[in-house]
Amino acid sequence: MTSTPPPGPGAPGQGPACPDCGAPFETDRPARCGRCRLPLTGAAAATLWQVTLALQGVEAQRLVLLRQRDDLLAGLRARRDEPEGAPAPVPALPAWGPQRPGAPGVPGHPEVSGRSAQTALLVLGGLLVSIAALVFTVVSWGYLGIGGRAAVLAALTGCALALPPRLRRRGLSATAETSAAIGLALVLLDFFAARAAGLAGLDAVALPAYWAAATALTGAGAAAYGWVLRLRLPVVAGVLLWRLPGLLVVDALGLGGADAVATAMVATAAVDLAVLRAVAGRAPARALPAAGAVTAAVTAPAAGPAAGAASRRTVGAVPLQAAGAVAALWGGLGAFLAGQASLSAVLVPRLPAASAAAAAAADERWAVVLGAWLPLGCFALLALVVSLRHPRPGRPGLPAAHRRVAAALGGVALLVACGGTVAAGPAREWGAVAYAAPAALLALATGALLRGSGRDRTGAGEQASGPRRMLGQALPLGLFHAAALVLLVASVPALGEIVRAVLAPLGQVRAAWAGGPAESWAWSVAPAAVTGLWLLLAVLAALAGYGLTRADLGIAPAAPAAAAAGVQAPAWADATRADAPAAGPVPAAAPAAAPAAVPAAGPAPGPASGPTSGAASGPAAGPVGGFATAAALLAVPALALLPVALGLPYGVAVAVAAGSAVAAVAYALSRPVRPATVVAPVTAAVLALLWAPADRVATVAVLAVLAALSVVLAVRAGAAPAGPGLAVRAVAAACAVAASGAEGAAVTATAGGTLPDVTLAMLGVAVVSAPVAARTGGAVSRAVEGAGYALGALALLLTAGAPGRLAFALVVAGVAMSGVALRPERRRAASLAATALLIVSSWIRLALSGVGTPEAYTLSAAVAALVIGGLHLRRHPGAGSWTAYGPGLGLGLAPSLPAMWLEGGWLRPLLLGSAALVVTVLGARSRLQCPLVLGGGVLLLVGVHELAPVVVQVLGLLPRWVPLAFAGLLLLVLGATYEQRLRDARRLRASLGRLH
Repeated sequence: MTSTPPPGPGAPGQGPACPDCGAPFETDRPARCGRCRLPLTGAAAATLWQVTLALQGVEAQRLVLLRQRDDLLAGLRARRDEPEGAPAPVPALPAWGPQRPGAPGVPGHPEVSGRSAQTALLVLGGLLVSIAALVFTVVSWGYLGIGGRAAVLAALTGCALALPPRLRRRGLSATAETSAAIGLALVLLDFFAARAAGLAGLDAVALPAYWAAATALTGAGAAAYGWVLRLRLPVVAGVLLWRLPGLLVVDALGLGGADAVATAMVATAAVDLAVLRAVAGRAPARALPAAGAVTAAVTAPAAGPAAGAASRRTVGAVPLQAAGAVAALWGGLGAFLAGQASLSAVLVPRLPAASAAAAAAADERWAVVLGAWLPLGCFALLALVVSLRHPRPGRPGLPAAHRRVAAALGGVALLVACGGTVAAGPAREWGAVAYAAPAALLALATGALLRGSGRDRTGAGEQASGPRRMLGQALPLGLFHAAALVLLVASVPALGEIVRAVLAPLGQVRAAWAGGPAESWAWSVAPAAVTGLWLLLAVLAALAGYGLTRADLGIAPAAPAAAAAGVQAPAWADATRADAPAAGPVPAAAPAAAPAAVPAAGPAPGPASGPTSGAASGPAAGPVGGFATAAALLAVPALALLPVALGLPYGVAVAVAAGSAVAAVAYALSRPVRPATVVAPVTAAVLALLWAPADRVATVAVLAVLAALSVVLAVRAGAAPAGPGLAVRAVAAACAVAASGAEGAAVTATAGGTLPDVTLAMLGVAVVSAPVAARTGGAVSRAVEGAGYALGALALLLTAGAPGRLAFALVVAGVAMSGVALRPERRRAASLAATALLIVSSWIRLALSGVGTPEAYTLSAAVAALVIGGLHLRRHPGAGSWTAYGPGLGLGLAPSLPAMWLEGGWLRPLLLGSAALVVTVLGARSRLQCPLVLGGGVLLLVGVHELAPVVVQVLGLLPRWVPLAFAGLLLLVLGATYEQRLRDARRLRASLGRLH
C-alpha cells in the first residue's frame, strides 16, 4: 500500500512547486506557473496551499503507520508455529474491541498521568528541601561558626543553581526547574541569614530598606538566570519578586497613603516594561506572538525535528508576554488605588463653609486629589507611550487591539485625575458633572481626529498625514473609548435624577381626576442633573455631526478563522497586494496545523480582504446612526426639563413638551425616515402623555395636539406603498384613533360625566373609526380598524359595571358591526360579531326585565344560528346538515326539555311538540339527517312526558305481578325475534345514513 504525495509547496524532498503540474518555481513569488499557467495569487491560491500542506502531513503520517503495521504483522507471522503455552516476548494484547476498564486481563485506566505524578513529586520534594533549609537556618544556626555557616549556605545555593544547566542538557527540564526554585529559595535564606548574623553590619540597616534591596537583587537575578537558561519558573518568580521593592521602599521612607503606594506600583510597572522592551529588542526571535508559540508547541510532536527546533526558538515568547501582562496589571492596580482614593475624597459630604473643620477637610481633600496626579499621570503617560509603539521589522510592538486597550486605560487614568481635580472645588452633587466635563472634551477632540480615519487605513499599516501619521489610529481610538466610558459612567447619576423628575407628575394623577380641587405640588429637578444631561447631549450631537463611520470607530467584521489562528500564506499566494512584505519560511509544523486552520465556510480571504484593508466599504462606509438616535432621545427631556430647573410653572413644561412634539413631527415630515426622526416625535409624545394627566385642562389640550399630529403623520408621512414610511403611517393612524378616544374620554370627564358617559364617548370614537378604515386601504386601514376594535372592546369592558348602559353599548357596537359587514372582505366575520353583540344585548335586557323563561334567551340565538347555517349550506352544498343546522336546532330545542320536565303546564309541551313535529317533517321532506333525528327525538320525549302520568296511573291500578309478567313476555319476544330486530336496525341505520 503506497501512494505518491501530492505536488505543491514544501513537498518532501523538493522546493516549492506548482500544486497542479508539480513543476518547481523559478522565482520565490510567481504570479502563474511557468508550465501550466495556473494562477497562484488570491484567496483561493492561499487556501489551496493550506489544503496541500495538510494532505502532505496526512500522507507522511500514513506512511509511518503503514511501516509500523508491516513490522507488527511480520512479528506476529514469525510466531505462527510456536506452541500455545510458550511465553510471549511481549505483554498479551487485549481482545479486539473496547473493553471495560478493570475487566479480567485488561489493566485499569490510570487515574494520574506520568507527567502529573512527576510534577507532584518534584514540587513536594522542593518544598521539603526548602523547609529543611529554613529550619537549618533558623534553628541550627548557632551550632556553626561564621565560616561554617557561610560555607554551608553558599555550597547549597551554588549546588542548587549549578545543577539546572546539566539537567537540561540531559532532558530533565522539570527537575531543572525544581532545582532552580530551590536555589532561589536558598538565596532568600542567604539574605535572611546574613542580616540575622550581622554580616558586614547588615543588622544595622532598616528592615524595609534591607529587604527592598534583597528582593530587587533576587528578582532581577532570578529573571536573568531563568532567561539565560530558558527556565520558566525562575523568570516567573523573578517577575513576581520584583513587585516588592517599590512597596518596601515606600515603607522604608515612611511615606503613607494610597498615592505613595500607587506611585511605587506604577513606577515598578514602568521599569518592568522598559526592561522587557530592551530584552525583546535585543532578541527579536524570542518576541514572537504567543499564538505562534502555542501553535508551534502543539504541533511539534507531529511535525518532526524541524518543528521542535522552531518551538525551541520561540520558548521565550510566553514568559515575555506573561511578564508584560503582570507589569500591566500591577500598574493598573496602582492607578486604580489612586483613582479610588481621589474619588472617595471627592464624594465625602461637605461641611458648612464657615467652620474650621470644613477648611481642614477641604485641605485634606485637595491633598488627596492632587497627590493622585502623580500615579495616575505616570500610568497615563506609560500607557500612552505603549500605545504609540508600532510593530516594524526588527522592532517588536503590540498589536493594534492591544495598543487601543493601552490607550483607553491611559485615557481613563488621565480623566479620573482631571475629574477629581475639577470635582474637589464645587459641591458634592456636582461631582459627576466634574468628571463628565473632561471626558466630553476628550471625546470631542478624539472624535474630530477619528473623522475619516477609516478611509486612511490600509492592510500594511496606518498611513495618513499630519497628526494621524504621528499618533496612528490606536491612540485616538483608545482615548475615544476611554472618554465615552467615563462620560457614560459619570452620566448615570444625572440620568437617575432625570428619570425621577420625568416620572414625578404621575404621582398627582389620582388627585387631579378625583373630582375635588387640585392640590398644589412642587416639581423640581437638580440643576447638576440637567447640566449633565445637556453635556451628554452636546457630545452626542457633535459626534453625530462628525459623521463617524464604523470603520472610523474600529468596528469591523471579525477576522476569518484562518487569520485568527495565525496561519500564514506563502509568498506565491500573497501577491494580490503590491505593498505586502514577502512572507518568511513556513515551519514544518504547518501541515499538522493546516487542517484546523482551513475555513469551513469557503476560501480564506487574502490580506487585502481584512477589516483594515483599503477604503471602507459596505456597512462600514455609512455613518453610525446611534449618535443621532441617542441625541434625539435625550434632546426632548433636556429641553422640556429646562422650565422645571428654572422654577417655571407646571404648564410651561407641558407646553414645551407638546411644542417639542410639534417641532419634531414638522422636522420628520421634511426628512427621510430614519431612527432619529422617529425617536424624537415618539419621545416628545410619551413625555407629554406622562406629564399632562396631572391636570385636566393640560390633558385635554395635549391629547388634542397629539391626535392632530397623528393624523398629519398618517396622511403625509411617506407616500411609498411599502417601506418604513408606510409603517410610520400605520402606527400614526392607530395612535390617532387612540388619542381621539382618550380625548373624548378626557373631555367627557372634565365636563362632569360619569364612567358610563366616558366609555360611551370612547365607543363613539371607535364607531367613527369603522367608516374611516373603510375609506382607506392597506396597512393604514388595518391599523385604524384594529385600533377601533381595541378601543371599543375597552369601552365595553369599562361599562360592565352598569348593565343598562352595557346593553345599549352592545346594541351600538352591533349596529356598527352590521355596517362593517357591508364591506365584502369583512362580511362573514362582521356579521357573526354583529349577531353575537345584538344577542348578548337582548339577553342583558331580558335579565334586567326579570324574564326567566329559557326560550326568551335561546330562540334569538337559535334563529341566528339557523340563518347562518342555511347560508353556509347554500355556499357549500357538500357540508352536512349537522354542521349547518345542528347548533341552531340544538340551541332552540334542547333548553326547553329540562324546563318541560321540571315545570308543569300544558303550553310548553304543546309548543315544543309542535315545533319538533314541524322539524321532523321538514327533515323527512328534505331528506336531512339532523332535523329528522333531533326533531324525532324531541317529539318522542314530549310524547313520553305526556303519557307518563297515564302510565303511572294505570300501573297503580294493576296487580303487582302484571308488570313483571309483561316485562318477561317482552324479553321473550325480543329474544325470539332478535335476528329480525338486528336486520331492522341495520335497515334503519342505512336509511339514516343516506340522508344528508
